[in-house]
Amino acid sequence: MRTSSINNLISVEEIMSIHYFEFKADFNFSGEIHTYWELVYINSGSAVITADGEEIILNQGEIIFHRPGEKHAIASVTTAPPTVFIITFKCNSKHMKFFEKRKMTVPTPIRKYITEMINDGSEAYILTDDSPYEVPLRRREDGLIGSEQLIRLNLEMLLIKLIRSTVIPKTYSLETKKIEGLTGNIIELLNDNVYGRVTVEAISEKLGFSRTHIESVFKQNTGKTITEYMRELKISEAKYLIRKQMYTVAQISDFLCYDNPQYFCRVFKKHTRMTPKEYLLSVSYKDAGKV
Repeated sequence: MRTSSINNLISVEEIMSIHYFEFKADFNFSGEIHTYWELVYINSGSAVITADGEEIILNQGEIIFHRPGEKHAIASVTTAPPTVFIITFKCNSKHMKFFEKRKMTVPTPIRKYITEMINDGSEAYILTDDSPYEVPLRRREDGLIGSEQLIRLNLEMLLIKLIRSTVIPKTYSLETKKIEGLTGNIIELLNDNVYGRVTVEAISEKLGFSRTHIESVFKQNTGKTITEYMRELKISEAKYLIRKQMYTVAQISDFLCYDNPQYFCRVFKKHTRMTPKEYLLSVSYKDAGKV
């Protein structure tokens, strides 16, 4: 997809809403219609998306777009309640036609733009649980400089990269392909060991690269260290297990291979600023806070 005029631009005119939801297993939103675009990304778990009457299952790492005027709804898959990033926005670029009813897997290197939008959302806007779909957003006076601008820029980057990853043939160098493949292999190993223990040394030995090399490549592609990424995976899985309301804290601690429930609770609170019990009480379909 190559053009040489200003029509080649993808410009986001306005952010209408931005949220990061942690749905319970019984969540079911009946639906809505609005005059702007909506992007839905599943960070973990699965959701049932309805678009103009058609049901679509959206799994971890997948994204879907709703065009203006499209009736859409979302519900949890009860066996895997999702965490969901949703952003609505105005964009009149002709290239947005590419995203009409588009469902796709977001390549790992591109997911960093979603992470940045989530982080900047609470800096740019006052997100309350009174009306999660409140329009217009209320801007923070005390937020970090440029947060709202960074959300738009990262959204534009995400849209462009998604189109390129699908439309334009790969022209990456062999070295770039190796780097992206290595990152994917590391993430696969980490996901496989969420309910176990794995060290960076063990990963480097299994993949046949030095520890220094895999840590450097992983940080370059994800913006996080391997240890940080693994910790976030375990906390995310802990949240999922808590929302299922089927296990005790001690059981969850044991499932995720923490030394004891007390240590698990300390790690959980350090990451979420809540105890597991406080987290369960705070979770509802209205929540739109930080990761």
